[in-house]
Amino acid sequence: MKHQLLFSLIFLLMLPAGLLKAQKTILAAGNMASGSGGSATYSVGQIDYLQKGTNAQVMEGVQHAYEIITLAVEDLAGKDRNILLYPNPVRDVVFVEFGDQNYHNSDYILFDSQGRQLKTGRLNQQKSELDFSLLPSSVYIMQILQKNQKVKTFKIIKK
Repeated sequence: MKHQLLFSLIFLLMLPAGLLKAQKTILAAGNMASGSGGSATYSVGQIDYLQKGTNAQVMEGVQHAYEIITLAVEDLAGKDRNILLYPNPVRDVVFVEFGDQNYHNSDYILFDSQGRQLKTGRLNQQKSELDFSLLPSSVYIMQILQKNQKVKTFKIIKK
């Protein structure tokens, strides 16, 4: 009996950790660190985490990177505004055209998909041309303002 128990313990010690189906969840510490280059969250103490299912995989730590981005741009107040933005998707140049709407005192604010403000500017004509050639391929949000009031929001896809 003693030899069997000893053999079982030796066998378990020699097993690769990937074959064990247990989760290790003892954390010693964790926090969020941020600086001028960005932010990171971390946890100390957990070796790995096994995700079960058809695509099983072993991942490090408890906290896994994921991002939830909401790109809802339906603007009920701006539905009656006859402001066009084209072409969308855009390669180099996008046009903002005020149909029968007065364009005086109109500005725009351009945001990236994380909500960071990239550009602001004035729309001086009935049909204004904006240069997107230097921007990387991504999704952008543009707000059109008149007299500092938001009148329409667009989602722009840059190829």
